[in-house]
Amino acid sequence: MKGCDSGFGHLLAKRLDSKGFQVLAGCLQPDSKGVEDLRRWCSQRLRVIPLDVTQDECVKKAVELVKDYLRRDGTTLWCLVNNAGVFRGSSTELARMEDFKLCMEVNAFGVIRVTKAFLPLLKKTKGRIVNMTSIFGRFSSRDVTPYCLSKFAAVSLNDSLRQEMKNWGVSVISVEPEVFRTPMLNDNAINQQLAATFSELPSSVEEEYGKPYFEGIHKGAVTFLKFASAKLEVVVNDLESAVTLKYPNYHYKPRRNPLLRFGWFCFVMMPSYFRDIIIKGVFIVCREPKPKAA
Repeated sequence: MKGCDSGFGHLLAKRLDSKGFQVLAGCLQPDSKGVEDLRRWCSQRLRVIPLDVTQDECVKKAVELVKDYLRRDGTTLWCLVNNAGVFRGSSTELARMEDFKLCMEVNAFGVIRVTKAFLPLLKKTKGRIVNMTSIFGRFSSRDVTPYCLSKFAAVSLNDSLRQEMKNWGVSVISVEPEVFRTPMLNDNAINQQLAATFSELPSSVEEEYGKPYFEGIHKGAVTFLKFASAKLEVVVNDLESAVTLKYPNYHYKPRRNPLLRFGWFCFVMMPSYFRDIIIKGVFIVCREPKPKAA
């Protein structure tokens, strides 16, 4: 399982360890507070694996370390959970190429890199792969373009891989939550990311959009995050089901309530024209910024 430093991966590692599973927790920073917390609260079964999903050599070393642990413990690999992710949000024009590259490198290529590395072990056990994707992998929204792009790629990979692995008996499951308040999505993290992005804009672009536009982006992001759910256990419950059930669903779509689930279904199915109107309405509520030229 990768991405266990914080967020859903961290909570899932604790949940599975408490239920007696042997957890191999891939962490980007093995000396972080999140890893200290795992070691403090989990059993000695849990092992921390240093893992940077953007580096080929690091992934190869993680595979060898996992094989070594499996040999020593006399166990096999049952499930790979691809949970590591980053968020970079802005419009296509304003976002840096670095924002697009980072999202793709972690959220899409990282999933591919780790999955390909562990597939030989999972094919032997007829195990499963659980991919943390997003509702933004099913529809796109303005001003979160780098993130949407990477999550669409991750969802597409998941659906293709699911079909490819059927002959090998390997299950492939996608968990697609709505917006939840994790360490990746908080006021400080979003504002710091936006400030870094906007600081590199040419002066001509700043003048074209105007200062009120950029102030509105920051205010709108803070307002939007107020709609994010703090009930992370809703997602962890579905992740646990994806890992442990004998016959898991192909897709899990964690939502706060059935009405919201039905609302998202209707939204995704409606024509793009009406979706655009609804998204514009949401941005108006969140203090939609307007370019100076407009």
